[in-house]
Amino acid sequence: MKKIDITTTQNVTIEYELATVQERATSTVLDSAIIAIGSLILFALLASVFNIGKDFNYLYVWIPGSFFYHLLFETLNHGQTPGKKVMKIRVVKTTGERPEFFDFMMRTAFRLLDITLSLGTLALITISSSGKGQRLGDFFADTTVVRLININTFSLSRILSMEKLKTYTPKYPEVIKFTEDEMLMIKETLDRSIKYPNENHLEALDLLIGKIEGQLRIVAPQDKTLFLNTLIKDYVSLTR
Repeated sequence: MKKIDITTTQNVTIEYELATVQERATSTVLDSAIIAIGSLILFALLASVFNIGKDFNYLYVWIPGSFFYHLLFETLNHGQTPGKKVMKIRVVKTTGERPEFFDFMMRTAFRLLDITLSLGTLALITISSSGKGQRLGDFFADTTVVRLININTFSLSRILSMEKLKTYTPKYPEVIKFTEDEMLMIKETLDRSIKYPNENHLEALDLLIGKIEGQLRIVAPQDKTLFLNTLIKDYVSLTR
């Protein structure tokens, strides 16, 4: 699975998994089906009032409808069309900034070349060959499409070997107060601070530890990494 590191404007680096070609193609098929159904309904309504032919549906309903469908949904729904939402993928800027209207308009304009006229062949080639998973529209807009759910995400009970925890005595039993999602967030924050030891990630780590100390009413030791790893091990041991 291809991944991309995106550094936000706050100098925080986030690792994303790039959406696969299959996921992007499936979202396109879903969106195309919605557009086709919507176009047929609108055409039927117009045809019941005006004397129009099928060419009218293609030129004045389907084509503009397709353009504005992608442009408006991605702009108003944080980089997601209904198809992308179903597939749990999203458009993001490779620069770490928030995508803006012009970025989505650039992507939408190039859909005609990337997908419509080439039947998706050009998009397939460029996405597969690009290290950032970009079609032409993405390249000119400095965007890409990422997965919102990491397929390698697993529960904490699989992070550590259960066999090694059979004789383990938890040091911080108060950690049972946390949920598994909160513990996964703790592990992710720790992993990022180790992989990207810049000022922002280290500050985030300090804020996290301060919050943990307040919630559990404990004083963390100087070794932050050891402390958080112990918390994770304690939680797994107590909840397995």
